[in-house]
Amino acid sequence: MTRKGLSVIITLLTLLGVQTPMRAYTLEYRDSAGVVAGRWLTKPIIVSFSISLNSPPPNIKAGSDVIGAVRNALEHWAKVTDVQFLETSSTAQTLSSHNAGDRINLITVSAENAAAFRASESPGRTRVFYDSGGAIVEADIALNPNQPFSSDGTPGTYDLESTFTHEVGHLLGLEHSAIIGATMQPRQAMNGVYGLPAFTQRTLSADDVAGVRALYGSRVGTGSISGKLIANGLAGGSRPIFGAQIFAEDAETGKVLGSTVSLASGEYHIETLAPGNYHVIVQSLEGPVAASDIASTGGQYSSLIESTAFRSFMANGPSLSQLIAVTSDAPVSLGSFVFTNPTPTLKPQVIGMNGELSTTVLPLKGGKTFRIYVGGEGIDQIATAGLSISSPLIGVVTDSLQQEEFDTPYPVISFEVTVASSVQPGDYSIRLQSAGGEFTYLAGAITVE
Repeated sequence: MTRKGLSVIITLLTLLGVQTPMRAYTLEYRDSAGVVAGRWLTKPIIVSFSISLNSPPPNIKAGSDVIGAVRNALEHWAKVTDVQFLETSSTAQTLSSHNAGDRINLITVSAENAAAFRASESPGRTRVFYDSGGAIVEADIALNPNQPFSSDGTPGTYDLESTFTHEVGHLLGLEHSAIIGATMQPRQAMNGVYGLPAFTQRTLSADDVAGVRALYGSRVGTGSISGKLIANGLAGGSRPIFGAQIFAEDAETGKVLGSTVSLASGEYHIETLAPGNYHVIVQSLEGPVAASDIASTGGQYSSLIESTAFRSFMANGPSLSQLIAVTSDAPVSLGSFVFTNPTPTLKPQVIGMNGELSTTVLPLKGGKTFRIYVGGEGIDQIATAGLSISSPLIGVVTDSLQQEEFDTPYPVISFEVTVASSVQPGDYSIRLQSAGGEFTYLAGAITVE
């Protein structure tokens, strides 16, 4: 079977941090008075709908429900936390300039914002302003007038609601997530990728919810996992690992429930986890979401160029068990990890289905069988026994593994998975393991809605 072509969606939804650096994705920082910075301290958040939403430019398909898409996006976030939005209107149509905020939280689709995107293909942009204490005081959202949009799934357009939902996450103070199925992952598919409407990012993932609740909302009844990553034996001696992906899977269901990316200090925190047993996986950011995708302008990840290469591993808890119990009574500290691993040889770069490769999530449904693709360095060395899905209710079909031919500089394989009708909605990971025991994860690569 020969297939040609590669549809890798690499459009970044860029966050422009202004004045004060952004806080890490799921971290909560408190000052001496117990105030959380890097978030809104005023409530409700007053959001101004530009008059351009009522008369959108021609890059937005005629008849699209622009205002409905914005309202739905705001509602998604308001439903999962204690944030309230108050809608108003404005005659303004352009983002505030970098150093001249006007305290109007504008949402606009005007063609007058073309200069803010220049040659960028990003579908959306959020510009955030902070006060001297780090609290957000203004955030403006604009859509790229050089990109096509619709609200009905028209192939070759970006979904309005998905784009706005991602950008509202930035408005609230979130950076990008490395979970492929998260709304806050840095890439957005156009409608038509995999032959499907690109609606999955309308729905917040558990990872998105954990992130926003780390900034807003009650922590009563939840727990957290934290640690510090130290590399040893690498060039330059021992040093913190900056830009590693850490994510937590529910040990029973396999769902990804929270994640973060380690800071320059090597520290990481995953907050607002429900009590239960978890597996915590640590790995380099060298896959469909790369370290450079996490980097933000002016934020704590702004100097993150590439991830330190090391082989993926499952973290041990305080009792040296890989089953980590989280309670609401006390945070779980996983301590420091020392890496002496050899360079990884499994480096998945793309996933796919329906004969197409991309870097965006695979939307599957319960009660059906799907053929999915994985491509990257070393992938052709994987045997059927080395393929698995984090959910016990999504199984790899025996003898379904095939080598594929795409116009890619690395090998591509495909295999079938059967999804039980009883599988819970959520994001699940693809696990790849070589005959020599090396393994890696495509974190949250599968979503079941």
